[in-house]
Amino acid sequence: MDFPSFEELLELAKNNPESLERLRQRLIDQTIRQAPLNDQRRLRGLQFQIDAQRQIASNPMAACLKISKMMHESLSDLRSFLQPDDSQKMVPR
Repeated sequence: MDFPSFEELLELAKNNPESLERLRQRLIDQTIRQAPLNDQRRLRGLQFQIDAQRQIASNPMAACLKISKMMHESLSDLRSFLQPDDSQKMVPR
């Protein structure tokens, strides 16, 4: 599937947000299906968490901030795992 240009995405966002949402879901599903089978379940679970944050957020910026926080926490966990500090206990989330 060819990815639409920024201008096309902007037009969809302004005039047809339902189509933009369908496109978003289709691209996410396509990306997950292209991942190795043993990773797909975890990716679907992560996407479920992201979608839940988008739904409960009061507005798109709040959703963006919450999802960004999730990404930073995950990166911090990975960094702690790769470079453990003796003063920190590694506790999986």
